[in-house]
Amino acid sequence: MGGGETRRGARAGLRYGFLAFLAGAVLGPVRELLLAPAMGGLPAALLEAAIMAALLFLAARGVLDRMPPRQGWRARAAVAGVGLAVVLLSEVALDVALEASGIAEARAPRSVAEQAVGLPLLLWLAALPLLLRR
Repeated sequence: MGGGETRRGARAGLRYGFLAFLAGAVLGPVRELLLAPAMGGLPAALLEAAIMAALLFLAARGVLDRMPPRQGWRARAAVAGVGLAVVLLSEVALDVALEASGIAEARAPRSVAEQAVGLPLLLWLAALPLLLRR
């Protein structure tokens, strides 16, 4: 039971991580280009985080709903772990690409407070598959 369940969870985690990264890839430029200049960096980051938290909930619910019923904690832990790994690795790849292209130098610097807003979102991303049940 454990191996197949974990494999299904890992596949679902790939979808979950992709959806989470996609949401951030869309909202990040909106925050940087539209919201931050209009309302300031920290309020823009907090607004983005609230929207991301809701989108992560919907993504987790959608991914878990597509899995067979009554998946155990191993499958949900795999969704959480793989999803988190996908997001973190994708973020690193995006940072490297932006740095290599020179775009990173043109970006406005983010304060420590603005950057810290993302940490609870990562915890939320990892916790949701374990908290939500069908």
